[in-house]
Amino acid sequence: MSTYRSACPYDCPDGCSLLVETQGDRVCAVTGDPANPYTQGRVCGKMRHLPQAVNSPHRILTPLRRTGEKGEGKFAPISWAEAVEEISVRWKELMARYGAETILPCSYAGTMGAVQRHGGDGFFHALGAAELVRTLCSSGKSAGWERVMGTSCDLSPWDVAHSDLILVWSSDLLSTRIHLVPFLRQARDRGAKVVLIDVYANLTEMFAHQTLLVKPGSDGALALSLLQVLDAEGLTDQAYLAAHTTGWEELRATLGRWTPEATQAITGLEPETVRALAREYGRAKAPCIILGSGFSRSGNGGEATRAIAALPAAVGAWAKQGGGTYGVCSSPNLVDKSLMKRPDLAGPGRQQVNINQIGPALLGEGVKTPIHSLYVYHCNPASVLSDQNGVLRGLERQDLFTVVHERYMTDTAKYADIILPAPYMVECEDLYTPYGYRQIQYVRPVVSPPGEVKSNWEVFSLLARAMGIEDPHFQRGAGELCREMVEGSAALTPGEKERVLAGEPVVLETPFPLPVETADGRIHLADPAPITWYPPHGGPEPFRLVCAPVMQTLNSSFNEIPDLQQMRGERTVRMNQSDAARLGLRAGERVVCSNDLGRMEGALALDRAVAPGTVVVQGVYPGANAVNSLTHPRLSDLGAATTLNDNTVEVRRA
Repeated sequence: MSTYRSACPYDCPDGCSLLVETQGDRVCAVTGDPANPYTQGRVCGKMRHLPQAVNSPHRILTPLRRTGEKGEGKFAPISWAEAVEEISVRWKELMARYGAETILPCSYAGTMGAVQRHGGDGFFHALGAAELVRTLCSSGKSAGWERVMGTSCDLSPWDVAHSDLILVWSSDLLSTRIHLVPFLRQARDRGAKVVLIDVYANLTEMFAHQTLLVKPGSDGALALSLLQVLDAEGLTDQAYLAAHTTGWEELRATLGRWTPEATQAITGLEPETVRALAREYGRAKAPCIILGSGFSRSGNGGEATRAIAALPAAVGAWAKQGGGTYGVCSSPNLVDKSLMKRPDLAGPGRQQVNINQIGPALLGEGVKTPIHSLYVYHCNPASVLSDQNGVLRGLERQDLFTVVHERYMTDTAKYADIILPAPYMVECEDLYTPYGYRQIQYVRPVVSPPGEVKSNWEVFSLLARAMGIEDPHFQRGAGELCREMVEGSAALTPGEKERVLAGEPVVLETPFPLPVETADGRIHLADPAPITWYPPHGGPEPFRLVCAPVMQTLNSSFNEIPDLQQMRGERTVRMNQSDAARLGLRAGERVVCSNDLGRMEGALALDRAVAPGTVVVQGVYPGANAVNSLTHPRLSDLGAATTLNDNTVEVRRA
């Protein structure tokens, strides 16, 4: 038995450092590496079950060509030479007829490594393909934050331990930030109060002293109401506002519109509840907001982020250790990833397709050049994108040449013309910089890839040759590229670079006070206009739908692991108990959620408190008629982001 260092590649802020036990080319166990001071040797249940996936006999191990109908999942093995030739011949034919923009890449965050995630960017730039706008997750939150804070980073997770009032806002810590929990507990042990603000009582409630249930899409109104009380009761830090912000007086002049009485119908909260929270926040020594992303996946999510980001500035929280926010932008750029993204190869004026609108784009809506080829890697658009039925109709097109690089027969892979076998992170080389704290780790493969599996970077190198792309960049090895990024880093000392290249997890300290990274060094509260609130998109149906995370899977990742599927259980639909009683529905009954896009079934759950008029569905389950059959491809106000939590549904007995 041998043990090697590795790192988690998945879309999670914690970026766990791992120890992988192997016997020959078989992965026997995955545990946490105690050398990482944040993850501290702990690992989530998903990664503990990873050996079941890596060693599974159901993996795709050779290139495949479709032999049945699209969606039927019937394929026959072919060689890599045949696969690359077929892809390159079809692409050259399509490019000659329609232009290179008829080819669309589709990838997101199935792997977070600098090489394997971003290596395709440069390839498709060089090819001249359409450009995918990747704003699927929290781009609305990022855009709102940037309006206020520029490129500033917020707290590191261990800073939370110094807070004396913690607002966990729209975040299920046990499902999305499990390694933050020990620091939350440290703060509690020191006397900190924890308040959960969400549309339902998620698992974080077990650590909270108080839970406030708000209506979906009302978070910005709540933040403005808190600001109004802080201002009216003299709880703002005028010295900090004068020295470190712009636009406070302009914003202040608008706050009279947002009294707790005025926002009660919007948020669903009693005025005295809002006043009490504002007073606690204003009187706290180091208040911290742990800010999730669910609230920002709305038509007003960017503006809501602006409002929440104004709260720490109003009370001068950034000047106090443990004060501010955590969860927005907690890791600076430790390495220059443009080496992999290669923006210099991108031609001007290329067609852009937003990832949230791939369904309409495949059906010819909003594109100047029709899409005739889709190349999918580390993404499962048939499951994870909004308007699932639209995406599936697009994938069914007989004139769409689809290539999918994948490990398992996912919902998307079933529609492919060519499938290419993909690796797990234990089988390839990469460089990881998690977005939840200042950490970097270089990993090498710890087992050989099975069968004919090839990494993203290896495939793009093959396709570059076949397509006649002569840039020598595409023939460099992944290890060479990782080393160049590390050695060129301005954020790392020579000693830290040496440790990174030796495979150690390197965690950097957080500066205090955190610098404000805007053009003028100030926090902007009225740029380009004072922060406000406006209604989300909504819809005609009576219940607002919220898509929430679940502990056992991450989007559609880990759906290939039977034990995790069993632990997750069947899909549930959570409702407010009074709403269920009004409809004559009982816990455990099968119910149908529907709107103009589609329908989805699940078992009714009434075990957790839910805001009135709200339906919560956790997890992305495989198959058609999943939760994304109910989510529109509309975009957020800022950041052109997903609005998957801004939809309405009918609910009835199945």
